[in-house]
Amino acid sequence: MRKILMRAWVAVALSALALLSGTQWASAAAAPAYGIAAKHPVIGASCATCPWGAIAEILRVAMRPEYELQICYNCSQTESTRIVSAARVPPALTSAQIARKLLPPPQAPVDFGITNAVRLSWAYHGLYDYKHVPQKNLRLIALIENPTFIVVAVKPATGITDLKQIAERHMKVKIIIDGNAGTSVAPVLDYYGLTEQAVKSWGGSIVGAEQENRSDFAVIVSTQGSLANNPEANLWYDVSQKFDLRYLDLPEDLLAKLAAMDLGFERAIVPEGLVRGLDRPIPTVARPGHAIYARDNTPEAFVYAVTKAMDQRRDLLKYALIPFTYDSRRVWQFSNIPLHPGAARYYREVGYMR
Repeated sequence: MRKILMRAWVAVALSALALLSGTQWASAAAAPAYGIAAKHPVIGASCATCPWGAIAEILRVAMRPEYELQICYNCSQTESTRIVSAARVPPALTSAQIARKLLPPPQAPVDFGITNAVRLSWAYHGLYDYKHVPQKNLRLIALIENPTFIVVAVKPATGITDLKQIAERHMKVKIIIDGNAGTSVAPVLDYYGLTEQAVKSWGGSIVGAEQENRSDFAVIVSTQGSLANNPEANLWYDVSQKFDLRYLDLPEDLLAKLAAMDLGFERAIVPEGLVRGLDRPIPTVARPGHAIYARDNTPEAFVYAVTKAMDQRRDLLKYALIPFTYDSRRVWQFSNIPLHPGAARYYREVGYMR
């Protein structure tokens, strides 16, 4: 009797083991292999409500059913181009990113990416955040436009009508800056003598655009002038509704200097009514938008497919969180960054470039 029971238990155990093994095998088989060859390429981007993530989401739809893009939502900021350039596996989520409910990144090398077009230029040419370490293996695929303006505003109660008054009067003010504060905003502040040391010596401060700084401030100097609720630009979405602001003009010689520098700015006009209280067009400079890009060794056929998909489904851009645009006259060029051969082949075929 004991032998019979023992055999029965062994049979049950073996059956359970076989079932478990079969389930595990099926689960492993169902898990996608990553990469271009497996039709599951990994694209480096940022959060779904950020410009890079929003474009990645559009491109994912555009490339179906041939490819199923796997999006890294935290391949962002300064590291974005480095991750793509070195084909790195995405970093783990930080505690702050987990709190924001970002999806975990694919654990596989990143095949291509989306970043700010100016950041791509800095990375390729070895400027600013990438000084002395150019990433010459990066190649442009497409420029997707979404201009962001330099905008300067003050609270009227400060009495400020020109930023030069701050240094002249040694005014105690809190200045909010955003964007690449150490690079793009710096020439504006330096022009007016508003170094961090000087502002502190007058009892003031220069702070970031975090939520806790958006009430008690006097001045905003921003490179992200845009009425959109993405994290980079929602400073204006927020403060222009809460406060009556006075928007200031920047002098012509400063604008000319900004446009001539390698910061990626071009001359532009902030349109009247862009944000509440902006009651006139204001001459300024702006950055053009964002870039889809890859490494120089990315397969030409794949890049051709990316380029074609983005062009043929450009209609999706207008439904994004941010109003992106696709200009066939400029989509293939920015800041002397080499165009990937796969993209060049497509643009020549459709007549955008010759």
